[in-house]
Amino acid sequence: MKLKLITAVAATVVLSAFTMVSTSEKDLVGSWKIDNSSIDKAVKKVIAKAVEANPDAEEQITAQKEMITTMVQGIRLNINADHTYASVSPQGSKPGKWALTNNGHTLQFTKDDGTIRKDSILEASATRLKLINRDLADTILYVHP
Repeated sequence: MKLKLITAVAATVVLSAFTMVSTSEKDLVGSWKIDNSSIDKAVKKVIAKAVEANPDAEEQITAQKEMITTMVQGIRLNINADHTYASVSPQGSKPGKWALTNNGHTLQFTKDDGTIRKDSILEASATRLKLINRDLADTILYVHP
């Protein structure tokens, strides 16, 4: 009997460790920036994606790493309570709509041109938002500026 109880508790702990936490909308609303701990990885992914799209320009793209880093540091994700958002960068603002889907496990962004990006939510609180950015195939941590 004791072994069955220990096995059941252990199974629950192991399974819950891999279950993403459901997110409430109020945790998402506000202005977010990419945390310093995620900047280098994000820059590398942006460069890799740009080189993939323009392999002949790899040298020129790589030479712009400092400028790309500054750009990534300046990105803000402004999530509004009315389910609109704006991705703001030094190059301008890109608005759209957002929604929580998959029982609060996915943050769906619909751009004005109709394209949709779905990011998996790993963590969401009043101060931290950790997403798997499916476009960059990377985990990014956002914090309030």
